[in-house]
Amino acid sequence: MEEKNDEKDVVDEITKILYNFEQEKEQKIVNLLVKIIVSITLKELYEEGD
Repeated sequence: MEEKNDEKDVVDEITKILYNFEQEKEQKIVNLLVKIIVSITLKELYEEGD
């Protein structure tokens, strides 16, 4: 019984790590998209100002 609990704990920990990893990847993608949108917007505003 103790072994099953240990295995479950290990699986739970791996699941948490993978979930956190996926969350970090998603956040990085969102941040990159925001930077791209801001850069494009600023470029367009700069070109309109000339």
